[in-house]
Amino acid sequence: MPITYNHATADSAKGLIAIIDIGSNTVRMVVYHALTRVPIPLFNEKYMCALGKGLARTGRLNPAGTQLAQKALARFMVMARRLNVQSLDVLATAAVRDAEDGAAFVNMLQKEHRIRIRIISGDEEAMFAAQGALASIHDPLGLTADMGGGSLEIAAISPHHIGEHTTTALGSLRLLDAHEGSIRAMEKTISTTLKAIDWLSDLHPPTLYAIGGGFRSIAKVHMRQSHYPLSITHEYAMSSQAVYAMIRKITSMSDLERASLPGLPAKRAATLIPSALVLKHLMQMTGAKQMMVSVSGIREGFFYGLLSPRQQQRDALIASATDLAALIGRRGSYASELMRWMQPLFAAEPLTLTRIRQALCIVSEIAWSIDPDFRGEWAFLRIVQSSLKGVDHRERTMLALALYHRYQTTLKHDFSALKLLSAYDVLWAKAVGLAANLAYQFSGGKEDNLGHARLQMEGGRVKLTLDQDASPLRTEMVEKRLDGLGKTLSALASCEA
Repeated sequence: MPITYNHATADSAKGLIAIIDIGSNTVRMVVYHALTRVPIPLFNEKYMCALGKGLARTGRLNPAGTQLAQKALARFMVMARRLNVQSLDVLATAAVRDAEDGAAFVNMLQKEHRIRIRIISGDEEAMFAAQGALASIHDPLGLTADMGGGSLEIAAISPHHIGEHTTTALGSLRLLDAHEGSIRAMEKTISTTLKAIDWLSDLHPPTLYAIGGGFRSIAKVHMRQSHYPLSITHEYAMSSQAVYAMIRKITSMSDLERASLPGLPAKRAATLIPSALVLKHLMQMTGAKQMMVSVSGIREGFFYGLLSPRQQQRDALIASATDLAALIGRRGSYASELMRWMQPLFAAEPLTLTRIRQALCIVSEIAWSIDPDFRGEWAFLRIVQSSLKGVDHRERTMLALALYHRYQTTLKHDFSALKLLSAYDVLWAKAVGLAANLAYQFSGGKEDNLGHARLQMEGGRVKLTLDQDASPLRTEMVEKRLDGLGKTLSALASCEA
């Protein structure tokens, strides 16, 4: 099937959509299942080509890197055809943009593969990276920093808006080449460059959203060393104190010690130092209180730009939960009916948790095909290991625990991720899960079956009322589950959020 190019839009979203990113350090292709708010990557592969290695000294692309990039692109084009990709965009960033032979390299690739390659500007690169954070983090507020091998892009970001943004030459490979690995020389260049950005020191962002493999590597090392209970890097947060401590440790190590750090990909060891130094100076200059990792960058931001404004405004968590449920055949109005049915029990919950409860209602029946003895455990792991977006690690674990209790009324597993939750979080998740479990006793997980059963809170107690025709549904098992729900809600009411 022939591939068409640059035709994926909100009005014409048919077939698989592929984006190839020819970066200064890596070349990657991601194939997405559809043009949706939170697309699912069906194919995601990268090659470390280091196109920008030596660029600061020679002004040209790395010859060995161009050969690797040619091989990577040749493979990607074959895979795109085998996957019947129908929309393809190829983006090239800083190394190609700045190298004197970058245009010739692009022309050669375009002729060889009969494709169009878009060399994006530094301004576009900053915007796409910020859009990537908007696409996958709920109501972000702060500064995005996307560090690649050839450049660093930063942007002020708030919910649904991108403010001041710029690009700099502070790429990891470029810094190493220009200063031959000297930490003191790199720090001087980083400081001078960042101080020249007039709006940066006045920003005072609460969070620095770190994008790029170098920043992710720092987070991965910290996760391993702190025995963090989840392995998902997206939305992993580190306080400024933790960042500074980690950077001091990294910069005091020998090359051999850094290369053997648990959690550090071997090919990222060489660029760890410049990444750490840029991160340190960004946080010091802006006073950011924490760093949060975003795995979504320019590819996801470019994809986000293809969506209609209406699609962009959808809550990423709700959209990805809906797709997760649809993948196993759970569609229809049951989720909204369940949400309304249990609402009287949670009228006083914090607004930040209402969207988590809505997500639970959407995915409440995803374990229906699993053996009953394993549904609770499977449901918990399905959520903590999923690619859901728009949810931080605490919220993800709360959602997972709520889904666990949809299938298992008492906790019988020692999940390490529960360390991320407070006593209130645990009780809230259990109450939501038990409410969904109780609803199943009357609905069987099917829509239009909850109207004959009503829940109310009276004097701090849960009251269940059934229509006369539904009265046979009120069994001893139902009473037991109603009692368990009532006790959990009582405990929740006496626990501070």
